[in-house]
Amino acid sequence: MGTTVLQRLRAAGLQPTVARIGLLQVLESAAPGCLSADDLFQHMLQRGTRVSVGTVYRVVQQLLVAGLLVHEWDGQRRALYGIKPEGVDAQVVRLVCRGTGRTVMLADPELRARLLAAAAAQGQDLRGQALSVVVDGLVPMPARTTQRPRLVA
Repeated sequence: MGTTVLQRLRAAGLQPTVARIGLLQVLESAAPGCLSADDLFQHMLQRGTRVSVGTVYRVVQQLLVAGLLVHEWDGQRRALYGIKPEGVDAQVVRLVCRGTGRTVMLADPELRARLLAAAAAQGQDLRGQALSVVVDGLVPMPARTTQRPRLVA
């Protein structure tokens, strides 16, 4: 069972404020996707929560430092923020669509280890860093049917 926004804030040592609670709730509703600070600001206004853009940026930085959010860049070099999955720390590999910014998180320690080894073979030390793989397109797989395909003679 997942923890609540209040429990996450308190566990991170942050006092629950209207802005912190609101931002986490907006990001939870967008999960597993990510939003820019401007998108967060617009969603907060649509919810009826009056905050300034400066407050959104300040709270996002506080939540990042507290380890409650993940941070990545989209194709236009805009920062995107999302809820950090529970129980998943540095073992996540994110697939990021270059065109849409859509993100899929893969909790696969073996894949991460292979990517780190491949980077090390190229002289790059990525240990402890978030790994994102940028792809040209993320297309959902079609839903599987429970019916067996018919053979045509």
